[in-house]
Amino acid sequence: MVQSIGICMILAVTTLTGAYFCLREKYRLQDLRELERAMVMMESQIRFLSVPLSEVLENISYQTKGQVGMLMQETAKAMAERTGETAEQIWETVWMRHISHTYLSVDDYQSILRFGKTLGYLDQEQQKNSTELFLTQKCRQIEHRLEKNGRLYYSMGFLGGLMLVIVLL
Repeated sequence: MVQSIGICMILAVTTLTGAYFCLREKYRLQDLRELERAMVMMESQIRFLSVPLSEVLENISYQTKGQVGMLMQETAKAMAERTGETAEQIWETVWMRHISHTYLSVDDYQSILRFGKTLGYLDQEQQKNSTELFLTQKCRQIEHRLEKNGRLYYSMGFLGGLMLVIVLL
């Protein structure tokens, strides 16, 4: 009886661990899609409205959800204060402060910082191209990875638990 309960608990915990890794990837993809929405809005506002970057980021922050919207709002506020820092420095400072509150990986973070280096230095066409490059590269990579590994996480969790049960018996 105790052995059966132990087996069930091991299988449940390892399967839930697999589910955790799968959900973490899904939430990461959601954060990246929200960032993608923000970048598309940024691109269109820079291109068609020709407003300052701080206003663009503030407008975007009202239209995006979650941590991405909060990060855009904080970046806009820091840029509006005009403390003498460049747009790149402000972007990096804000993202460094809040990256732990998102599901983004270190690789995503590095890509976001590389994108931030282009803020304020490029003309509208180059800014548009930089945004498109960032978006297509990141989101395709994550969608492919989630599609490939989504079920794998669940299966590996269950099979890992099954292997552990067999070894313990």
